[in-house]
Amino acid sequence: MKTSTTQGAVSSRTAVKYQRISKSFGHTPVLRDIVLDIPGGSTTCVIGPSGSGKSTLLRCTNLLERPDSGRILIGTDAITDPGADVDRIRTRVGMVFQKFHLFPYHSVLDNVTLALRQVLGKSRDEAVEVART
Repeated sequence: MKTSTTQGAVSSRTAVKYQRISKSFGHTPVLRDIVLDIPGGSTTCVIGPSGSGKSTLLRCTNLLERPDSGRILIGTDAITDPGADVDRIRTRVGMVFQKFHLFPYHSVLDNVTLALRQVLGKSRDEAVEVART
């Protein structure tokens, strides 16, 4: 697995920090001591062959999978710490899954704004404004 970061107007703050993340499934290690800082305002690509841990790393980012060891910080919040407000921290993490499915009874715009309205409590107009920018 390799990462590449494209920096445009990059913040001096780290958006996501992985500190010695390890994850195994049974006796199969998938992530071993991953250390990675992703700067704010950047586009970062995680690339590698099938089975190299890309999806597992991303799933660990918002605790869809819990790492066996290490810490993950979203900004200054450690999502992996005991007692972390995981739901609050997750409001700052967006993911598009490999096999994403839109709700067929919603328009594309409604699908895109659904989380903004349901999770963050934004009005439809506010959510549409965010989606269009």
